[in-house]
Order: sequence, then structure tokens, then C-alpha cells
Amino acid sequence: MTITDPMLPDNSAIRWDATRFGLLPLLSETAEELEQAGEALIPTLLDALLEPQHFVVAHVLLTRITGIRYETFPTWNGLSIELQADGEVHIDAEQRHELYRRWQSYFQTKPETNRLPP
Repeated sequence: MTITDPMLPDNSAIRWDATRFGLLPLLSETAEELEQAGEALIPTLLDALLEPQHFVVAHVLLTRITGIRYETFPTWNGLSIELQADGEVHIDAEQRHELYRRWQSYFQTKPETNRLPP
């Protein structure tokens, strides 16, 4: 699968909910199906982190596929999300560079840690 593959959904495939336990990503059916590909999808997701229209779905899927531990508030595994009272969600695409750097560091660390590096 390549990043231009139409099977890779854009960021709208993730909806966000605020719960008493923190932020909760709700995946579309397509994103859930992609998650089943598991580790084979990791190279595609790493590349997708650099694309403004794909970095959120890539970050969420990487987090779920790797099974790392993560915080859910005030960020979701380092992803800053602004939830408005009217349900509108704003996620600054400039975060993608830092998330990419952190994921690269995670996969280059041996043995891999159980958290995304700072």
C-alpha cells in the first residue's frame, strides 16, 4: 500500500470524543479494517505522518498497532486536539513533523520502549 492508495483514509476517518478518562478516537470502519493489517502497515503509516491530510489517522493507527502506552489528556499520545463546544475539532497540521520525529525515534530505539519518546 502506498500513501496515494485510496484505501488510506484521510484524517476525517477519526472522530474525537471527550470522556472523563480523556480524549477518545473513534475510527471509521475503513480505519478499523486497516488496523487489522497490523505491523505490515507501519512503513506506510510512517510516511503518512508527513502528509497534512493523513497524519492524524496515521498517528492513531500507529499507536493502536504498536500497543504502546499513552496519555489521553491533555493530549492524545502527544497529539494536541482542540474540541469545541459545538463539536468542531481543530488539529494543527504543523504537529505532524514532531510526531514523525517521535515515531522515527521510537522505531530506531532497541529494544523498543513501551511509550513514544519525548
